[in-house]
Amino acid sequence: MPGLQDGFVRVRTWKRMGFEAGWLSVAITVLSPGIDAQQLKSRGMPQTQAEMHQRVQALYDFHPLQLSDGERSKKSAEMDYFWTEMKGDTSKSLPLLRVELREAPQGSFFLTDGSELLLSLSTIPEDKQLAADALARTNLRDTESGTYFFTVHDLACAGVDVTAAALHILDDSRFLVSVPQHAMTLDQNSALMYVLLSMKDDRWVKAAAERFAQENNVNAKRALVAAFDYAQTDEADAELKRIAADASQPDAVRKDAREFVEEAGKSVKGGLQVKGTVAEIREQRRKRLRSVSDEAIFDVQWMTKRMAQMRAKGMN
Repeated sequence: MPGLQDGFVRVRTWKRMGFEAGWLSVAITVLSPGIDAQQLKSRGMPQTQAEMHQRVQALYDFHPLQLSDGERSKKSAEMDYFWTEMKGDTSKSLPLLRVELREAPQGSFFLTDGSELLLSLSTIPEDKQLAADALARTNLRDTESGTYFFTVHDLACAGVDVTAAALHILDDSRFLVSVPQHAMTLDQNSALMYVLLSMKDDRWVKAAAERFAQENNVNAKRALVAAFDYAQTDEADAELKRIAADASQPDAVRKDAREFVEEAGKSVKGGLQVKGTVAEIREQRRKRLRSVSDEAIFDVQWMTKRMAQMRAKGMN
């Protein structure tokens, strides 16, 4: 690998995670002439947790959108070097990195970049879970929505519990995911559905109900109501009925819940050609969601309708 002093050009995943639209969707890092490579090298890889903590605090004391072009270039080079150090001896760096990610304060940019770094260094389930938990505490304004979505979606497909990271999508009203290869854009509702239903079980329903109880944003509430309908579980059904009957809820939210409840009652009529038991269709649906496309969404809608129909008829 060329040395830093050579001013090499490199593309890395965190560039997609860290740079908001309006910067570069995939940025290219070039060592800034203002960076002293020898000074960076003299720091050496942190050997103790205290040294690691000091390095992380000094390096990630910013939010990307607040930087000037010059500051951005400087930070970019410094983070590149930090990544190179961490990759040099993972037996030493990984334990230090894990502690910093667990203890990083809410909204720190290190939660974004450090999660990507961890995922680049380790594939064990525990580290994937740690990355998912850290991403749930990021400042979404520091993160490009599409890359956040695809990272969390990949973790969900890998069997990681990404409930908190999925519900975090509701914290950004501007959350939109462009999928240009399919000429489509996922809004909050679709992005939330994709991630939640990609997990292996429905443990998210309870957490989503708790989030609904404390949520004040109408659009976020409506996204959760739609997610409950997609869930097709007794617990989610009960939550929909409760919301539909709750006069304290906004009219649009109650209307959505009421329509889903009524539609479930009508689904006993008619036939849909989707083979398998409810459990088998649920698994087929989860696997279909590994593909992010309009065709997958269409298939998932039919699978969900078939599940609703079978459950309304008392079929397993």
